[in-house]
Amino acid sequence: MAAVRDVEIDPDGTFKYILVQLQRPGGGEQRDIVRGTKAAEFHNHIFEKVNPEMEKLGYECKCLGGGKIDHNSKEKKIRVFGLSTVSASCIPFHLCCSGGFVL
Repeated sequence: MAAVRDVEIDPDGTFKYILVQLQRPGGGEQRDIVRGTKAAEFHNHIFEKVNPEMEKLGYECKCLGGGKIDHNSKEKKIRVFGLSTVSASCIPFHLCCSGGFVL
């Protein structure tokens, strides 16, 4: 799992993100990753890109939720807000995992 980056988001702008749980099939090792991009019109578009990539590496994916990010890499500022009803267990990243990732 060390080969998968914790966070991959666009360097600047306001865009959607998702929190994804990775797990080896059959249980065991698991961790959460964040993916976000301006290219995604909807949150599920991000998952549709991430899931096949992670499956190729041998992981199962579960979308835990999402929201929006306002990112300014030049000023080293990030604001996480909103939420997505991607799944029944959708919890905004900033409410369930604040401080869990280094951006």
